[in-house]
Amino acid sequence: MVQRAPSPESDPDAYVEYISRYGMPTAPQVALAAGLARAWFKPKFVGLENLPDKPALLIGNHAFMAVDAALFHLYLYYDHGRYVKGLGDKSLFANAHYAAIAHAMGGVSGQAPIVERLMARGDDLLLYPGGAYESVKPLEARYQLQWKQRYGFVKLAAKAGYTVVPVASVGPDEYYDHAISSQALFNSAPVKLLMKNGLLPKDLRPDLVPPIPAGMLGGLLPKPKTTYFAIGAPIDLSQYQGKTLSTQKLTALRRQFATAIEKEIQGLLLLREQERHQDSWLRRLLSA
Repeated sequence: MVQRAPSPESDPDAYVEYISRYGMPTAPQVALAAGLARAWFKPKFVGLENLPDKPALLIGNHAFMAVDAALFHLYLYYDHGRYVKGLGDKSLFANAHYAAIAHAMGGVSGQAPIVERLMARGDDLLLYPGGAYESVKPLEARYQLQWKQRYGFVKLAAKAGYTVVPVASVGPDEYYDHAISSQALFNSAPVKLLMKNGLLPKDLRPDLVPPIPAGMLGGLLPKPKTTYFAIGAPIDLSQYQGKTLSTQKLTALRRQFATAIEKEIQGLLLLREQERHQDSWLRRLLSA
């Protein structure tokens, strides 16, 4: 029987106390999985000197099935000693089984009352503002931010006077092609039938329907793409602590965050091209 966490909505204090019992997973099976993933993806970090020596909100671009978040989270801790809690869409934590795994891996529900309490405690947090919508974006939108009209994370960070750190990843968006796109699958007769019969929620959001993936050689294994992570210069918001910002200012800050992430993405794409010759012919073949 899976132990259900306290409700983030009705009892945020109890929820924060509950998730506080979880630290970075170091069980042998996790370490083994991290080792195998390291050999497969060969993760590289640049810009580590930009990590501030105070609590920060790390925000970045998101990739298919959130594999990028898991890898960044694991290796930032295992290789560089920085533990961050990953903020996720509240809908993903509605399932007790998924929530139990996510909590054990350092994930937490990213609702505003929870984020406020975690920031008050001084936790390092990791957020992908595009969320599920960005993680299932079409192939032509690879490495493009898909933040819609979301400003809540800007308000929370500014009100807490937090430091925002732009981060970027290159590689994860190419682990999989889409055999069937997310939108096509959502509009398909089988999914509509499952929704009609209550086997899927009737209000299922299209951004929560992942595409049918096609990985290495068209199979389920992700392509062994060498993976790059960049950490950009921190953006200090301490001057806004406790203030209510205008829409114009929130928009300007959000644009500043996005521009910084896009700059890091472009830098990583260039670096990857410069280092492509370091990949073996087999890795390049299997990554095509």
